[in-house]
Amino acid sequence: MRKDEAMTEPDRNEQAAPARLGSVVHAMIWATVPVLLLVQLLASAGVEASSFWSQVRQLDARIARVAESRAELIAEPLWKMRYDQVTGVLNEIMHDETIAAAAVYDDTGSAIARVVARAEDQAVAEVSRPIHYSNGNMAVEAGRIAIAYSRATLYADAGSRLVLLLVVGLLATFATLIAMRISANIFIGRPLAAMMSAIQRSKQDGRAYPADVTSSNEFGQLARAFNAMQHTTSGALDRLGHMATHDPLTGLPNRRSLTERLAVASRDGGSPDTLVAFCFIDLDDFKGINDTFGHEAGDKFLVQISERLRSAVEAEDWVARLGGDEFVVIRPEVSHEQAAHAFAQQVLDAISESIRLHDKLVVPRASIGLAVRRADDPELSHLPTLADIALYHAKSKAPGTVAVLDEALQRDYRRRRDLELAIPTGFAEEQFEVWYQSQVDLETHEVVGLEALIRWRHPEHGVIGPGEFLPLIERSGNNARLTRYVLTDACRALQRLAAAGRPQIRIAINLPPSELADHSLAAELRATCARFDVAASSLELEITEGSLINNIASASETLHRLRRLGATIALDDFGTGYSSLAHLRRFPLDKVKIDKAFIREIPESAEDKAIVGVIASLADTLGLTLVAEGIERAEQAEAMRDMGVRFGQGFLYQRPQPLEALLQWLHTQPAAPRRGTTGSPSIAPESAA
Repeated sequence: MRKDEAMTEPDRNEQAAPARLGSVVHAMIWATVPVLLLVQLLASAGVEASSFWSQVRQLDARIARVAESRAELIAEPLWKMRYDQVTGVLNEIMHDETIAAAAVYDDTGSAIARVVARAEDQAVAEVSRPIHYSNGNMAVEAGRIAIAYSRATLYADAGSRLVLLLVVGLLATFATLIAMRISANIFIGRPLAAMMSAIQRSKQDGRAYPADVTSSNEFGQLARAFNAMQHTTSGALDRLGHMATHDPLTGLPNRRSLTERLAVASRDGGSPDTLVAFCFIDLDDFKGINDTFGHEAGDKFLVQISERLRSAVEAEDWVARLGGDEFVVIRPEVSHEQAAHAFAQQVLDAISESIRLHDKLVVPRASIGLAVRRADDPELSHLPTLADIALYHAKSKAPGTVAVLDEALQRDYRRRRDLELAIPTGFAEEQFEVWYQSQVDLETHEVVGLEALIRWRHPEHGVIGPGEFLPLIERSGNNARLTRYVLTDACRALQRLAAAGRPQIRIAINLPPSELADHSLAAELRATCARFDVAASSLELEITEGSLINNIASASETLHRLRRLGATIALDDFGTGYSSLAHLRRFPLDKVKIDKAFIREIPESAEDKAIVGVIASLADTLGLTLVAEGIERAEQAEAMRDMGVRFGQGFLYQRPQPLEALLQWLHTQPAAPRRGTTGSPSIAPESAA
């Protein structure tokens, strides 16, 4: 491609700007001068034509007077036939250059005298007058005189004057052109050029350049208005530019500014002997600050955090706020990873000093993900993602600490990312499987229920447990889809159990917190049960204390709707959440599942035995059924029986397995007697609202 072909359209426009500026003056001149010249020529021609016809009329009148005067002089000689005198009178008028010929005719029309001064073809006009003779009482018409005269002289004079007028007009027009050119450049061209130059310079570097116009006319006023506008616009652009790259609340650089800075650093490179420390900071439980003290106090909290970050770093360090409660601190030069970790811990300590909000001292808590890379690494722009991997680990495993990115964390991130992207395919190809674990009567060892547990049979990673992929399901917004998936499989399993002679076995499914806010869940559960012809009372819905505390109003309404259908409501992981006693009173619960954390050290741990004993006593008082989770040893089961716990589940009895394998296993187990309670409170379906 040639250089001129590579020129962009804006470049051509900028190069053409001076030509366009000059064309304003040129267009004005070339639009005015021809009109001016035409007007001058028409005016001159009009004046000359008027003068010419005036002279023609004067010539005609003069020749007429000559004819009349000569008719009087030759009247007597003509009547008396003295023709030589007549000829003499005619000769006397031949000195007039305009007269070409003259003739006298008698009363019979015969020419009796003729004088010719020049060729007849030059005579362009003729005057004829009668000759009257009178003598006393006699008056007769003796004849007629005719004079031929030429207007050629008038034409020649008029042509000469027209040529002279044309020359003078052209000279005057040329002088006017020069004068207009000079004045147009002074009063129009220069002011426009000054303003155009200021605009082009402003386009090149974004700064405001004033138009240097000092005249007091309209263009001077326009230039002053332009300069004022430039100043105002420049200030507004500066403010907009700052707003585009800075956080309006804290004044710190924002995410866009961070991206640009890292892009420049990646492009320019740095010393290979130094490292860059990138700290990704996330405040823990900032939502609690907003909920407790209000959003205005939350903003004040963020401002104070940003001021602490500024004061905790050196001048060469860089602090930014990415939004919400996320901040970034970059130290462009550290000698080794230990120094980077010490710097991140220093930042964390600065954040953790108490802040006063509404006369109360609040101790901020934060987690930091730290990523360290060489300063000449061309992929420095990936630092936010790398540090976010470490931050995710810190918040999920050890909140309030600094997590340093390493190869293991990166492997975990890549696996987590691969799984998250594979979720739609997992649903489409039915890779998710529902496994079942039995709940047994601790006295008779009879199977009274099953808990539906989800597994993911991934084509590359094998069978994946729920602890790994359920957070990804929740983050991808597929909680409701998975719940419906499990509900459908559980209803199908109830059909199989009934066909296998085990209709008394209930199936428990876990409800994620988001489902308690979905008021359509009860209707979907009713429809699914009807589709598989199973009773809703064969289903047990397990919820956690955390889901209740976050959705108190919605959860209560949803649970009442489900319970009116006949479903059993169980509180899972009891003792690990918040305000457990209040939940036992407020919500329509039928069953409480003791978390395996309290079972693991029994019977060795006296404290755990005491806690389970209190829970068992409380459940008995409130009429709730107890289920102990995580029973793996016979002595644990015996201790549960001794403390009044009726049901349990765990590896001691059966590990989770697919439905087909479970049905084969159940075939080897004794069937429980047919009774309405199956060891649990009998819940008759209330009238559904």
